[in-house]
Order: sequence, then C-alpha cells, then structure tokens
Amino acid sequence: MFVHLVKKGETLPGIAHAYGVSAKGLQQTNGWVDDALVPGCSLLVPTPVPTTLLTYQVQTGDTVKKVANRFHMPERMLHAANLVTGETLKPGVCLTLPMPVLEKKTIEVNMRWEVQEEDLDLLTMDEATGSVSSVSVAYGIAESDGRLRLPPLLSRRLLAETRRAKAENLLLLTMADGEAAARLFSHLPSRRAFFSELRAVMQEHGFRGLHLELPQLKPALRPLVNGFVRELGLRVRRSGGMLYLGVPAHEHEEPEHPRTGAYDVPYLNHHVDRLVWNADEEFGRLDGPPMALAPLAPIKRSLRHALTMVPRRKLLLGLPFFGYDWALPFQPDQLPTLILHGHCDEEVLPPKQIQWDDRAMAPMFIYKNEVGETREVWYEDVRSIAAKLHLVSELGLAGISCLVHGSTLEAHWELLRDSFHISKTNVS
Repeated sequence: MFVHLVKKGETLPGIAHAYGVSAKGLQQTNGWVDDALVPGCSLLVPTPVPTTLLTYQVQTGDTVKKVANRFHMPERMLHAANLVTGETLKPGVCLTLPMPVLEKKTIEVNMRWEVQEEDLDLLTMDEATGSVSSVSVAYGIAESDGRLRLPPLLSRRLLAETRRAKAENLLLLTMADGEAAARLFSHLPSRRAFFSELRAVMQEHGFRGLHLELPQLKPALRPLVNGFVRELGLRVRRSGGMLYLGVPAHEHEEPEHPRTGAYDVPYLNHHVDRLVWNADEEFGRLDGPPMALAPLAPIKRSLRHALTMVPRRKLLLGLPFFGYDWALPFQPDQLPTLILHGHCDEEVLPPKQIQWDDRAMAPMFIYKNEVGETREVWYEDVRSIAAKLHLVSELGLAGISCLVHGSTLEAHWELLRDSFHISKTNVS
C-alpha cells in the first residue's frame, strides 16, 4: 500500500491509472462510494511493496532531489505523498516520506470497542477481521458498592463474532467516576463484591482477560491504585487471563499532576500484562480546544519516556480511529461532535480543501454547516496513521490499541494488514 495525497484537479480514475489499478478497486480499498475527491485528502493505493511514512524536517539547502536521493526513493514518490511543487523546499517544513517495509514485523492490535448498536457493531467487527489480535469490548462500569453494570447491548452474538475473527475477548471496564473509584479502592466490602461480580461476568461471557481504563483520579490515590491493580492482576492471572491497563500519555513523572499523578507506572508495570499508552486522552480531548487528537511529536517524546519504565514487549500505543468537530469560537462548556470518517462523515459538509498540520502530522479543515456555524474538524486519516505506525516499528513497541466508536474506514485496517503481521495470540 502507498499513501497518495490528492492534489487539486486530480480525479479517482486519473490516480488509479497512474498507479495501474482500477478506480473501483481504489474506491473499495478506501471505503468510498463516490469519486469526488477533496484536495488534501489521503488515499490508500494498492502497491506490491507495503510502505509506512517516515517524517522528515526539511533542512536549509534541501531540494526534492537531495531528499529523494538521501532516502533512496524516486522524486515522483515524494511529490505524490506531499503537497510539494517544483524542486525547492521550505526549511522547517515536515515531509512524509514513503519507506518500504522490507520485513514485516509482528505486532499486537487491540481494539477498544464500545458497544453501541448491534448491527453497526457487527459491521465494525467484520471490517476489522484479520486486523486485530484482541478486542476489549463493552465498557462495563463498576459502581462504588462493587456492583458491575454492563451495557444492555452486550450480546453473545457480538462476542461470538470476535471469536470468529480469531480475536481474544477482553472485558473493557471503568469506574462510574473518581469518587466511585476511590471508595472501591479503599472499602474492603465493596472491593470484595466487585471481585465476586467480575469473576462471574468473565466466566459467563467467556472473557479471556480484563482491560481497565480508569476515570480521572486525584494524585493522592496513587497508593490505593497500586494496591488495587496489584490485587486485580493476581486475580485475573489466577483465572488464566491477562490484564491490560490504560494510562494517559505523559512526558514526565509528576506525582502531583492532576491527570497522571495517580499512576505509578514503574510499579504498575510489574502487575499488568499490557500497558496501553493512551495518546487519545491527552491532546485533542472532549473537554479541550480544537487540536490534533494524537499529534506525532508529543507522542514520540512521551513514548520515549514510557520506555524508560516499561519494556517494549508490554507497551501498546493507544490511538483514536475517529475525530472531533468543534464549534468556533471555542467554548469550554460546548463539547465537540464525534466524527467517524473525517471529511467523508455524513454529518459534515465537504470542505473545499483539507489542510495538513505538519507539526502534529494530522489533517484538519474548517467549514460552515447548514445554519452558517463555523466548525473546525481534526481527525485521523491513513496518512497520519501510517506515520504513527512507522513510529511503532521504529521504537519496537508491542503494538497499538485503537479506540473505535461505531464504524471505521476499511482503509485503516487495510493499512495495518499491509504494514505488519498481526499476531493471533498476544505478543510475548
């Protein structure tokens, strides 16, 4: 696969002809139903050699020819993957350079899958078949008294579909809120009730493990979090399962930090089987201003920090497979709308041009909706995901954990299958 950046005036048949593929095949690979292309959008093109995208910051004196020669690629590939005209390059600009995958690595792909609507969920699982190792499903909620509440849409049919895809089922679990978590951690009868209900649910539905995503916690709860995770890990492993733990991505250890202070990562690392480094929680958040959901440079810095505490074989990069649509001007009390398919989303009026933020390595655009309201959209496309997959390969991580809301684009899964061998058992 090759990521092609659409230029003004290009058409789907023209791009297909240039790469020697059919326009229909190009549509199917990208999950599109029409051939209207927006300049700046990214297309995944089937090619014999898979590629990921290396990011490169242009230096003074660089030209297209010099950069292409340095990285042993044809100049036309550099042009195809970037909005570059002519031979000159502006210093400081970040390019995405297609790098051939000469030897596919094996990674784990975990999908965090919040059950919403059965038919839509079954379609999502069908799209992801062959691309996932494990599926963290449901979003069960633990109450302060230890009761475990599962979504009513969790069905045996959905779980059977994940098994058909040869993916391990994990129960995705959180607490009702920070106060409920604090009581559950500290109140022995509540904790006993929780572990009893958890054991029954996991046995009833055949879950092979647990994926814990905690609500925002006060830093003072750090010792209680340590104790709870330690006990949870012992109980889950005793039953033959695995424990995954989500942690907000961060670049420094700050025990008093309001979002990350409760996580003693070096300690927790010893009591979990996988640590999910959630880039999707720290940047373009629901409660924050418009920005990239998973900007590449901060993610890379935070991962280097994570690797000082967690072995590569345990670390999964948490990525969003969705986007947000904010109203402008930004108001803190006005939450953005969830966007599933970027500029192809049915709720979005197609923009005239998609912009590319070469610092965040992410697409965005601004448009006016039907009532004249100005909106700003940030999302993930195959170009931004390919750049992050290169980072996963470069750092030798165990894999990724993609957060999915509703349906996804087939191109995301195609890109994963093309770039890596997806483990059918957990990477050790």
